[in-house]
Order: sequence, then structure tokens, then C-alpha cells
Amino acid sequence: MDRRTFLSGVSAASLISSQASGQDYTPTGERPPNILFLLFDKCRTDAIGAYGERDVHTPNLDFLAESGVRFNHCYTPQALCGPARASILTGSYPHSHGLKRNVYPHSPGPSNSTDSEPIVDPFRDQRFRLWDNFAFYLNNAGYATGHIGKWHLGPANPGFFDYWKSFNSLLLHWIGEPHKSRYRPDVHTDQGVQFIRDHADEPFFLYQSYYSPHEPSDPPKHFLDHYQGQSNAGYYGSVTALDWNVGRILDTLREQNILDDTMIIFSTDHGRAWTDRPGTVEGMCTAYDDAARIPLMIRYPKRLPAGKVWQSGVNLVDLMPTILDAAGVMPIMGAHGNDLRPVVHGRSLLAEVNGGRDDWNRPIMIQNVPQRAIDGAYFDERALRTERHKIILRKFDSRPVLRPGELYDMKADPGETRNVWDSARPTVKQMAGLMAEWGEKYKDELSIELGRWAGEQG
Repeated sequence: MDRRTFLSGVSAASLISSQASGQDYTPTGERPPNILFLLFDKCRTDAIGAYGERDVHTPNLDFLAESGVRFNHCYTPQALCGPARASILTGSYPHSHGLKRNVYPHSPGPSNSTDSEPIVDPFRDQRFRLWDNFAFYLNNAGYATGHIGKWHLGPANPGFFDYWKSFNSLLLHWIGEPHKSRYRPDVHTDQGVQFIRDHADEPFFLYQSYYSPHEPSDPPKHFLDHYQGQSNAGYYGSVTALDWNVGRILDTLREQNILDDTMIIFSTDHGRAWTDRPGTVEGMCTAYDDAARIPLMIRYPKRLPAGKVWQSGVNLVDLMPTILDAAGVMPIMGAHGNDLRPVVHGRSLLAEVNGGRDDWNRPIMIQNVPQRAIDGAYFDERALRTERHKIILRKFDSRPVLRPGELYDMKADPGETRNVWDSARPTVKQMAGLMAEWGEKYKDELSIELGRWAGEQG
């Protein structure tokens, strides 16, 4: 059987009948949308002009916000590359898919945020639950699938990408000597442009994943012109260099006359703190907003309004159900009436935005392990964000295991500089109760334990 006729789910069944008859893709005559997922690495919200937090030059990304939806309070499920990327694919939090640290196929380094042993392929390791992911479902629903760039879920194609030009992690941003060879994001964009041209006449999914602006911050020098004399110029210049490449991809979609037929999602795996935060070494692995709050923009004119700013909290786990909703693919496995649905903690942002209720009606969870110890002890961390507050709780690996946490008023103190744990005990109890409820709903024992303990304090 040809791959294009091996289809999954209720909506996919309609695809097979229409393809067999040589007609359009669905009973309504609509072709399923192309899906372009643009992912940066370690990108702060203030690096994107549309967020209005800093003077940066990102006209192409700003176009996505102006003609789509910008989510003002998007959070990563874990501020670390591999776990966040696993959550993007599966729509589930790290406590469920099991990947809580970065994995490498060789002997890992000493960092607490890296798995302690070499792991060649997490997709074939029974400790991790990664196969129920949207790329697998899209591939089996007839989409041409491609991944280009940083993967960080193993060094090889897991099997559901037709086109693979990717690496696990750690490749430098230049092919050879910096500034005297090709810039790797330019090469990856060349490959993405060619993939779009090769598949413009069929539904495709392209996962275009750039390693930049992760360190080292060494973009082509002319992209630094806008940032002369500014702090972290190389970092922000790296984002501007990526924005130029995003423009090349958008121009290709226009050239093929499929821009408005393509759902474009832009985000990052996590942000980056410039200040020293407890538990971090490289500005990540924390629940504070500078690392955990991230940019997210989605453009799809056929189903989303233009220029909308969504204020309610969302999370990267929402991307899996959003993408499958757009594609009309139902992730149901099993035969003879069995309904074996994957564990999905997110919900479709298409349905949420079009529902019209921007009222922050759910708490947002963040889960972390640190890069370094606090007072000599490592810990597992849970943080819960509501519209007004954020609570951060930790379970340490040495006594006392449970210790007073942190509570921030995100409206009065968006920089999270004043811990009001001791002065706002009723709010601590309320937020702790929400964390315990979240843990019970999504079967996270640590959230239950921390929430119940914090709720019983003073």
C-alpha cells in the first residue's frame, strides 16, 4: 500500500476515499492545510519586535503577529530543550512522557540537566513515551513530513519524517570557520525552501528548527548593526538573522501561492534569563518568566483572526492538539471499537481563540529540574501560574525535603523580585490547592504532594 493511502483517524478516512477517486482531499472540497512549525532555541519574548518589550528588528516575525494571533502569556512545560520538545510533539507534560533531562548518544557531561547515561534513541527506550505524537499522526494521514535542524530527541530520524536534515544538538552555527564559511541557519533555510517547493502540490508538514539564538551568539556581522552599543548584541542580532531567514521561507510560500493555505506556528523551546536565578547556570531550567515565558504566534487566516493578542495563559503542550485540529486528524488508535487515545494535556488553540473567552480559565503548569543545587541540594520543581499569581514549590534531595516556596504577584511584580510567601498566606493556600488539583487531574504525584504540603503550612 502506498504511504499516501495509509491514513489514520476519522478525518483521515475521508482523505483516502477522496484520493482514491482522484478528487479533492475532503468531503467539503478543502485541501488540508500545510503546517509550518518554526522553532527557535532559547528565544526570549523581548527578542521579537511584536511583543514591544525592546527595540529589535524582526519584521517577518512581526508580520506573523500582525496577520495572526500573538499569545502574550505562553509558557514552556519545562525550560530545557529536550523535555520541552518532547512535550511539543506529544502534547503531554514531562512527568507523563518521561523525558525530564536532555539526552545525548555519547557520554554526557556532568550537568544535572543532562541524563546521566548515553541514550542513543529515546523513541526506542521504554522509559519514555514519545510515539503518540502529532508528526507520527500527520505522516500516517498522508502528509509529506520534513524535519530540518536541531532535534534534540536523538541523532536519527525516528521514522515518521520523509525528509530529514537534522542533528541532535551541539553543532556550531557555522559550517566551518566562523564568518569565513556558510552560516548554518542559512543552509537549513535553503533546505526548507526546497522542501516547500518540492511538496507545494500536496499537504505538507515542515518542522523548521533553528539552534540559534542559543549560544554561541555569533551571527553574520551585518545583523549586529541594529544593536551597536547594546548589551547582548550578539544574541539579539542572532534573532534578526533568523528573522531574515523566516522571510525567505515566507517568500517561498508566496511564490508557490500557498501562504494563506499554510498554518504557520512560531515559538521556541524556552527562554533565557540574563540575571542569576536560583538553580540555573545558562539562564534556563527555571520557572521564572525570563526563562519559562516564551513567544508564540500562529497565523492561519482561514481559521484565526488577524492582529489578535491573546492574554490568557497557554502552554507548548497545546500545539499537538492545535495542529491535529487544523489537519482534521483524530489521534485514535485501536480497532473493533477500542478507543485508545494518547495522553494529551493540552487543548486546541484554534478552538480556544475562536471560542472568544479570553478569561484565563485554567492554571498553567511548569516543571523543572535545576542545573545547579540550592544550598547544596538538587530538587524537582513545580510552578503554577494563574492570571494574577505564580507559586514555585520544590522537593529537595536532602533534608529538609520540603521547604517554604515562592509566591509572586505577577501584576504588581512582573519581574518576580519580591517573594510574598510569608505575607500572603491565604493566596499561598489557594494556589497550593490549585496545584494539588492539577496533579490529581493529570496524574502528577509530585504536584499533589507539593500542593498538599504547601496548603497545610501556617
